[in-house]
Amino acid sequence: MLDFLSGLPEPRLAELAAVHLPDGPAPRGAKALKEFAALLLEPATVTATVAALSLPELQVAEALSLRAAGTRRADLAGLLGVAGHDADLGMVLGRLEWHALAWPDGDWIRTAPIHEVIVGGYGFGPSARLELVQLPLDRLQRMAYNLDAPVGRDRTSLLGAVCAALADASTVRAKFAQAPEATKDLLLSLAEDDPYFFDPRQMGALRTNRSTPLRWAVDHGLLMWNPVGMAAVLPSEVGVVLREGFRADFDPAPPLQVPVEVSVEMVERDGAAAVRGALAHVTALLEACGRAPVPMLKDGGIGLRELRRLGKALGGDETGMRLWLTLAAVTGLIGVTDNRIAPSAYYDDWLKLDPPAQYGELLTAWLVMDAIPLDPQVPVLLRTERDEAVSILRRSLVSLLNGLPGGYALPSLDGVNALQMYMRPLLTGADAEEAYPTTAMLWRELELMGLGALHAPTALCRALAAEAGLDGTPQRPVLRAELERLIPAAQRTVLLQSDLTAVATGAPAPQLAAFLDLAADRESRGGGHTWRFSEASVRRAFDTGATADELLASLRETATGGRVPQPLQYLVTDLARRHGALRVRPVACVLRSDDPTLLAELPRVKSLARLGLTELAPTVYASVLPVAETLAALRAAGYAPAGEHADGTIAFDKITRFRTGPDRNAD
Repeated sequence: MLDFLSGLPEPRLAELAAVHLPDGPAPRGAKALKEFAALLLEPATVTATVAALSLPELQVAEALSLRAAGTRRADLAGLLGVAGHDADLGMVLGRLEWHALAWPDGDWIRTAPIHEVIVGGYGFGPSARLELVQLPLDRLQRMAYNLDAPVGRDRTSLLGAVCAALADASTVRAKFAQAPEATKDLLLSLAEDDPYFFDPRQMGALRTNRSTPLRWAVDHGLLMWNPVGMAAVLPSEVGVVLREGFRADFDPAPPLQVPVEVSVEMVERDGAAAVRGALAHVTALLEACGRAPVPMLKDGGIGLRELRRLGKALGGDETGMRLWLTLAAVTGLIGVTDNRIAPSAYYDDWLKLDPPAQYGELLTAWLVMDAIPLDPQVPVLLRTERDEAVSILRRSLVSLLNGLPGGYALPSLDGVNALQMYMRPLLTGADAEEAYPTTAMLWRELELMGLGALHAPTALCRALAAEAGLDGTPQRPVLRAELERLIPAAQRTVLLQSDLTAVATGAPAPQLAAFLDLAADRESRGGGHTWRFSEASVRRAFDTGATADELLASLRETATGGRVPQPLQYLVTDLARRHGALRVRPVACVLRSDDPTLLAELPRVKSLARLGLTELAPTVYASVLPVAETLAALRAAGYAPAGEHADGTIAFDKITRFRTGPDRNAD
């Protein structure tokens, strides 16, 4: 691996590092390169890489896993049933080299430890390397000698020499040809059936120096036996040579899906409408959460009832609310406070961005998020194990659509599912019915985000694929330009009409939307936005402290041409005259006395300042403290107040006497 990495040009090494070291720079220097090589050889890294392989890549990787020390290209081609110079095989090997799973070394193909991840493929036993690491040094030396491999005292080099000999198909055939007939029969039976051999009587003979067919196979590396184990195993390197006529699967061509013609105008129209609707719904959802934080379930996540309530209030549906809430969470626009969902401090910064930048953040977060928000079986924002790999399937779907020629679409969602299974077989599963629900949910996400319509990609989908490097070329900054084309600049003014409505043909600026949401009631959102003014909505603005002059000035600033219709002016000025004519003051209790002089001296007593006494009438004062605390304060100040019932009668204190119950066991 270190030799392979050392031979890579810097741009290619940087690409590989960007995948496995996303938060760090490309490795520079011998030490950093050695650490990077160790990372690529870790089973966790190999497992994650193998999981994302397409079907032909996975098939070739499985064939390569049968020989841990590598294989000759000619042997690999024969195993797959193709010519050594086969173009499809060359393309797949190139992809595995891109993933740092396999790379050429002269006539050989070397591999990362795929054999530790893919074990027992096609019914073969594990690789010899997995078994040899447990053997004592003298056993390895004897095995290397019998395989005509270099013999030394260094365990690492011995292990490599034995594995390299077994990886050479010609060496295995030659040693098999030298074996006694009984040993050949034993090996062939294991190759065709179960690779594990267990016979207590014969296994016991291995602990002696007696020459037996089993002993010959073990000493020559054709069978692996650990002295502490009770069974011998035919390693995959030997089994793949001895199983006559064996061919590994290789399907380089994807399942046939004949694209159908589709109207580009219709696809782009639907996509553009979805983009504008998505941005409007996310903004409206966050504003709604800011006014009334959304409660979470006891076990976490947002429940169905809250989703439906939000959908009804915002003119959406449960499906949309699931996606918008999840997007808001992964972009950091919402957070949890007191087990309720509310906008985060970052939301205020996000609102200051122009609409294309706002949607760009949502789109890039959507592409990489590990979540399946549309799964109806799981509360929104609650993570499951299924979520961990879904971002790979999402990127795969974008890449799949991007590969379609312009003006063409896939024939059906079943076709999309079949291609997804071909592109990511380990993540989707081999059963079409089981894979279909996830594919359908991801496709619906694409539609809601404006990336796909009528089973075809939009221009935004192609721009996103180019920005993320999913189209097979280096990343190109084209997403911003496409978003600017789809999303008009934020409107700073609206058309105020005589029917008391305000109309914005595009997305309103955050400040404009906030003002209109306060002074009017929103009636529609999406491509166009409409608000309606009413007594209740204008009063709502007055209740926040606005005056008639301030409100009319704000309306002139937001109106196209500065024109405020006369009916709206009348509504504002008329309500301003009536606003506050009746006032409601909070009090905890009142003090009443027929002696105004007595009441008038109370506010001047320092010890009674905390009562916050306010004159309501010459004989009535209000206190901010409850009855009991007010009475206690007055008595402490030397007064002799009495409580009073609502009907004006004195409320006397009751003396409560506590008693225990009778002792039922007393004589």
